[in-house]
Amino acid sequence: MPKVTITSTGLNQTKEGSGLEITAALTQSPKYDVTALTAAATLTKGGVYTIAGDGALAVTLPLAADVPGSFFTLRAASAHAHFLTGSAESAGTTALTDGTSKGSKLALAAAVGNSVTVVSDGKNFCVMANSGSLTLSGT
Repeated sequence: MPKVTITSTGLNQTKEGSGLEITAALTQSPKYDVTALTAAATLTKGGVYTIAGDGALAVTLPLAADVPGSFFTLRAASAHAHFLTGSAESAGTTALTDGTSKGSKLALAAAVGNSVTVVSDGKNFCVMANSGSLTLSGT
């Protein structure tokens, strides 16, 4: 069986070894700048975002297929029910899932500090973690 090593140059496979052996060496964790959103916005890349406004703001995610593997962390900096939608949304489609249910809209409860982290799997945005309550709705 091949030996696979993950390094800074990617996957390296050799014919030596028995069974599948994977060795990973990470030199540092990914680091994102924090971007403040103060108006409705359409995101184009993963990152960490704070959301604050005079009312609830809509944040539109890009197509999941355009950003596979990208993480989006959003945190409410104002006490409004901010919400996320997907760019691909049309009647009868969903782009967000928490593993149990799916929806076309994810709303954070109206409290400062509520947050959610989603990751694109290339088809949907999957909820990885959240703080405070959130609601998935729409089909």
